[in-house]
Amino acid sequence: MAYRILLTGGGSGGHVYPLIAVAEDLRELASQKNINLKMEFIGDAAFFRQVIGKNGISSKNILAPKWRRYNSLKNFIDILKLPVAIVQSFFYVWLYMPDLIFSKGGYDSFLPSLVGRIFLIPLVIHESDAIPGKANLWLGGRAKKIFLGFEEAKNYFKNGKTETVGNPIRKGLLNITDRTSAITSFSLDPAKPTILITGASQGAQVINRIILSSLVELTKRFQIIHQCGFKNYDETNAQILKTVKEGETSYGPNITQNYRLYPFFDLGQMALAYSAADVVVCRAGGQSIFEAADLGKPSILIPLKGSANDHQLTNAKEFAKFGALVIEEDNLTPHLLINSIQHVYDNRSTISQKIRQFARPDAARTIAQDLLNIIAG
Repeated sequence: MAYRILLTGGGSGGHVYPLIAVAEDLRELASQKNINLKMEFIGDAAFFRQVIGKNGISSKNILAPKWRRYNSLKNFIDILKLPVAIVQSFFYVWLYMPDLIFSKGGYDSFLPSLVGRIFLIPLVIHESDAIPGKANLWLGGRAKKIFLGFEEAKNYFKNGKTETVGNPIRKGLLNITDRTSAITSFSLDPAKPTILITGASQGAQVINRIILSSLVELTKRFQIIHQCGFKNYDETNAQILKTVKEGETSYGPNITQNYRLYPFFDLGQMALAYSAADVVVCRAGGQSIFEAADLGKPSILIPLKGSANDHQLTNAKEFAKFGALVIEEDNLTPHLLINSIQHVYDNRSTISQKIRQFARPDAARTIAQDLLNIIAG
């Protein structure tokens, strides 16, 4: 007998990467227990295929409507997508008819999960953030079980259904490479302090702008590996080239030597970047925080201003209790950023030890085991 699990979640790394991490453990545990397990994904299939590679998980794309928290013509356009998304969700769920649905939240996940409950399919959800997103809040009352990244999120759900496990991390990220080898792979100098700056899977314009403003001074002290996001790459790269050109007789060569810009990291590149980094500067999404914690990376968090219910700021404050440094966007200046990086680098050993206390490296395995218990006893 073959068991089927449907995976669903929004089209960002924070939703899709944990699904992949759990799928890895599901496949491994199913093999150990001689369970014939099939998995399928419904959501932003293009992004899913991009990050999962050849993993044997089929995917279906739905035209999921998104409601923005600001006035936008796109809200009206997305309302028109709703009938199509409903039909797609009914058809794909009925066609696959899974034994269980595992949802990571996000607007892509809501309709498939809701349709699944109409078909009486058990629903299990995972919430990455300290303040849950709307999809998970709506689905929480219908879920058989709710896994949480942050203990704080328990306040929003029925306690009898919740279990705090942390955020699932893909196995490949935890395979830390020798620091010298990792830095050399970026054509940088192993003897120099190295900073990883990332705006998560989609990049962050605010972080990109502050790095551009700080770059001349930053590269005097540090080497920079900067992941800016696909949509921001051309503009950011053009500004870098302009800066280098303007300083070709002074600071330009220093930037060229000590700065590396990337639009996006695949799994292997991300693992190398973490391995190379002495300090990480990133957003405060649940995924970024738990990656840094599981790897013990001294971190500076720049929460996204205006994130839903300010969940990134709440995430950051929780992580700050374990040594992470938080800079809110309104306070972000080149001077503050550079001094903060220097402070965290100087105290990196102590901060790393504290940050590891926040880690929950078994999250994916815990979730996968429970999902198999539900469908196969």
